[in-house]
Amino acid sequence: MKKYIIIAFLLSFAIIAEATIHNVDNNANRPNGYSKDLQFVVENSTAGDTIYVYPSNISYGYITIKKKLHLFGSGYDGTTGAITKVDQLYLDTATSPSSNSSGSSIQGFTFIYSINCTKSNISDIVVAGNYFTYYNNSIALNTNCPGWLITNNYINGYINVNNNTSVVITNNVFKGNSNGVSKSNSSSIVISNNLFMQWQYFSNVFNATVSNNIFICNSNSYTGNNMSNNIFNNNISYCSSSSNTYILPTTGNTGTGNLQNQNPLFVSGSTNSTYNISEDYHLQASSPAKNAGTDGTNIGQYGGTKPFVWKGALSIPKVYQMSVSNPIINQGTTINVNLKAKKADL
Repeated sequence: MKKYIIIAFLLSFAIIAEATIHNVDNNANRPNGYSKDLQFVVENSTAGDTIYVYPSNISYGYITIKKKLHLFGSGYDGTTGAITKVDQLYLDTATSPSSNSSGSSIQGFTFIYSINCTKSNISDIVVAGNYFTYYNNSIALNTNCPGWLITNNYINGYINVNNNTSVVITNNVFKGNSNGVSKSNSSSIVISNNLFMQWQYFSNVFNATVSNNIFICNSNSYTGNNMSNNIFNNNISYCSSSSNTYILPTTGNTGTGNLQNQNPLFVSGSTNSTYNISEDYHLQASSPAKNAGTDGTNIGQYGGTKPFVWKGALSIPKVYQMSVSNPIINQGTTINVNLKAKKADL
């Protein structure tokens, strides 16, 4: 069954894909020709190649990328079951021949720890549709790692921007860290259409544009010493504790159109705890955040041009159903395969 799904992928992309496609599966019953070692495939691929990494109960370990590659996992479900797991991923540079991982994309993985930009001048990275389970530094940018797009991720920790420029953080769910984003000092940082659960403040974030986010605050009071000169537009904040209102923009910041201490009215999600995957955090029809964003769409992770997609948004079509109409055949007979696929989410 798995072989036919990959055949379908290959047929779908044969016209548009010029680079080589590699398949990695560390399960014992993997198809012939598939590698079990993701790091080996990464090291022996050519810049621009695509790597499909299959779900498994075993992590693919610690991975270092030193060239432009496109890695696709199976997406996440918020659990620790058979998903495409990686302990940690390092974006690095090579000296001989000279190359780095600029232009790479990483989609559909569950990270036990984090993604790290370990060297300077690694730019234009797409991190989309991943689940970061570690309650700490989930995505860490080194100095001079500009031009990152971080979108549609389910993040248990926080993003360390490390004063880089042109970083877009959009349509993510922050499961329950009090910061969400840290160490940013550039006016080209955009933080939009995210859901921040148990939020207290951004840590040392200055000069960013912060719009269309939902901030579900924790019970701690905010002192206003950790972020300033940011522009907060059309966000909504809510604290279930009446003693803590979290007015936006907070002291030292500017902005308009914010909804202070108003319940966003989720369909079923709690506003006094961390994100719960069994709940529905879409907005009710009567929500004050409905169509209240700067662009006329919803405030929060389901607004904007690329709304959040649970289980990870992938920029490739996904085959979700397949049947063989003539499973018993003679040698040389054509196999008739019927497929149903979903278009790319991003």
